[in-house]
Amino acid sequence: MEQLPLFDQLLPTRPVNVSSIPQRSPFRYPGGKTWLVPFIRKWLSQYDSKNIEFFEPFAGGGIVGLTVAFEQLARYVTLIELDNDVIAVWQTIFSDDANWLADKILHFDLNDNTVEEELSTAPISTKEKAFQTILKNRVYHGGILAPGAGRVKYGENGKGLLSRWYP
Repeated sequence: MEQLPLFDQLLPTRPVNVSSIPQRSPFRYPGGKTWLVPFIRKWLSQYDSKNIEFFEPFAGGGIVGLTVAFEQLARYVTLIELDNDVIAVWQTIFSDDANWLADKILHFDLNDNTVEEELSTAPISTKEKAFQTILKNRVYHGGILAPGAGRVKYGENGKGLLSRWYP
């Protein structure tokens, strides 16, 4: 296999405008790697994609791996994640339950009561856990999924929870 150049040779000399990167992930993610996408593109575009197997450790929102896959910069892409809630989302998205999840997101009537009801119910399947994870990610401050994270109260422009729910 061909040896790739050191990645640090491609590091930015100025900040990246992350709004210029296609948002392919369903997550709002603290510690996101969107800023890294232009450098991964540049790095991998130097090589024949059929010879590349790309791994994204600590995948979280998976923006780097998703970009590599969408833009066919590698033959294979593997997302690696330890958080069981986040894993449930990716397992559901890449399964036959993807349409169920999309439909649930599109038709969820988001308000304080429905959020409380949904999050107070223990999920009985991976797809239900996936939906709850996306819901938490959207209604908790900063997208933080950790226990104790608080819910958005006022949101942007006084829209409350709806300011971060755009199915």
